Amino acid sequence: MIMRKYLYIPLVLLVLILNGCNGGRELYTLPAPEIRFEDQDGIYTLKVGNTLTLAPQVRYAQDAAFAWLMGGNTVSTRTVYVFNADQTGTYYLTFKVIRQDITVSREIRIEVEGNAVPAIFLAVPANGFFIVPDSTLALRPIIENGQNATYSWKVNDMEVSSDSLYLFSAPQNGLFELIFSARTTEGFDEIRFSVTVSEQTGNENGTDPPEVPSGKYFRPVQDNSRADWAVIHEYLPAPGQFINEAGTAGFTGEKTPGEAIIYAGNRLKNNLFISLGAFGGYIVAAFDHSVVNDGGYNLQIEGNAHENSSEPGVVWVMQDSNGNGLPDDGWYELRGSEDHSASVTRQYSVTYFKPRQPGYPVHWIDNKGTTGKVDYLAAYHDQPTYYPLWIEDPYYTLTGTCLESRHYLSETGSWISPPFDWGYVDNDRQGLFRISDAITPDGDPIHLEFIDFVKIQTGVNGKSGWLGEISTEITMIRDYNLVK
Repeated sequence: MIMRKYLYIPLVLLVLILNGCNGGRELYTLPAPEIRFEDQDGIYTLKVGNTLTLAPQVRYAQDAAFAWLMGGNTVSTRTVYVFNADQTGTYYLTFKVIRQDITVSREIRIEVEGNAVPAIFLAVPANGFFIVPDSTLALRPIIENGQNATYSWKVNDMEVSSDSLYLFSAPQNGLFELIFSARTTEGFDEIRFSVTVSEQTGNENGTDPPEVPSGKYFRPVQDNSRADWAVIHEYLPAPGQFINEAGTAGFTGEKTPGEAIIYAGNRLKNNLFISLGAFGGYIVAAFDHSVVNDGGYNLQIEGNAHENSSEPGVVWVMQDSNGNGLPDDGWYELRGSEDHSASVTRQYSVTYFKPRQPGYPVHWIDNKGTTGKVDYLAAYHDQPTYYPLWIEDPYYTLTGTCLESRHYLSETGSWISPPFDWGYVDNDRQGLFRISDAITPDGDPIHLEFIDFVKIQTGVNGKSGWLGEISTEITMIRDYNLVK
């Protein structure tokens, strides 16, 4: 929050100064209006069917008008507003004080919850956790509808903790069965899993570094080669307000990965946008020839950004080093203007959890231990869930490069997402990229004579109030060499 400092001048002197400079015309000499809510954070929780009376305290509002806005629409012009909702979800309200000389606004968030039993979300590997003796496993489950809940952790049927966070450790090898439960007056939920303590953790199969491209399988341009992509290999968006949405996004109930790929391809063929959802969502495309690195711009990837509304995506490229026609070699990021910024996090992972019931947000946890939600915006996108229908697993994890979230709420009540200088998709009007900007996972430059595959991935983990999550959208993937 930006704090304004005011220089207070003795009133008589101030009036003389203003009258002298403006011929006696009356000017506003009051500080900017101040808005205070009972909850200083501006975050409220409400059960479905209940009402919430919002009565902000306002100072320096002489001769001012007032407005309550939801989704950009005015819902009241009084200072006191009574809010209610018959659907669960996250709602954003903006309260404005409109004075002749200045407009000041304050946004609040209201979480509307159902009268539902607790729901526990924890990413547990298929075979349970593996740790070595005397190491510590931090277990941080997310508990939905967990207000006033009581918790219980049991190890081999013995209760060991009543906190939501549990740090498990064991000095010797063994198999341990863990149970975590949450109980409220509305109901009960629990999760059971195992932890294997062994000198061999079962996680030795790490990620190998990308194979150094050989250039052996270069595919030259043919007479029938096309500038646009030829094959969509993967479409795995993160949850988001346009995922599964039939209206603007054009989904038709796709329930398999193959159907999702067909959907994405048809949208791009018709110059329609596809959404990559929240952080980490991506699409992988191949060309019917190798895209040559000539030192200039080689790729054209367009989004739908407009002034002060950028949703930057990161571009990755791959060379078909083994010649099998599949994107199973090493990915190389194309650096952008933020490449050396301390705010950039590489190898950043977010795990998204499937909601237990329709109309609920998607909870997530990142590899830093931070939790959050992809809000359910019922007023705008009311499909039952924002979690991709073709993902059957109860959770999935996306990993990539995370850029700084630079969006902010302006004094006029509009959300602003300024663009980065260069190098990202859906970033203002930028759409051209150079293969010569490729870097290794360590951030070092690497020279690629050509590439065969491209991946575009949402690069920001953030949300802009009633506008929802920041999600990269794309409308074109093209070999720019063939059109420049």
